[in-house]
Amino acid sequence: MANTFFAEGSTGPGRLTLSNGATDVFFDVLTLAGCAIAETPWQRHLALFCADGHRLDRGCAGFDLGELPWTPDWPAEKSFFLRLIDMAATRHGWDLLRYEPPYASNYLAAYRRMVDGYRPVPAESSEAGDWREPPAPELLERCDTHHIYQGQFGCRLCDPELQPEPSTR
Repeated sequence: MANTFFAEGSTGPGRLTLSNGATDVFFDVLTLAGCAIAETPWQRHLALFCADGHRLDRGCAGFDLGELPWTPDWPAEKSFFLRLIDMAATRHGWDLLRYEPPYASNYLAAYRRMVDGYRPVPAESSEAGDWREPPAPELLERCDTHHIYQGQFGCRLCDPELQPEPSTR
């Protein structure tokens, strides 16, 4: 099963297709970066979106960038998203992973081109809710080990359903 991430209308690549395992890696590295730099409610929601990404409905985690609840402040939101991807590409926090993600840099580079070429349209409403409002405080509690948001399902890096057995890297 695969997950496809879209950027309809992007001047860059319009899609990124990842296997289930690659999708987990993708969300792991985005979560590590996002939780480290998120400050505003919108930014924290995006980091939580990554932290909870691909936790239910395996193989159905792909989405179109147009599904995110962009606001009239979309230039700042897009700038943050690009900064988050750039930080992930620097391998921020990857030492906390139980595995070496050999292809993650490629996924991030392709996704960055998608996001960079995409022009968000503010959403009047979204299934994801209003990201201008702060997330519930309990979702922002951090894992003592990995320092990322617990989100709805607990720390994704502690989850034995997502993570491989510890390696001797």
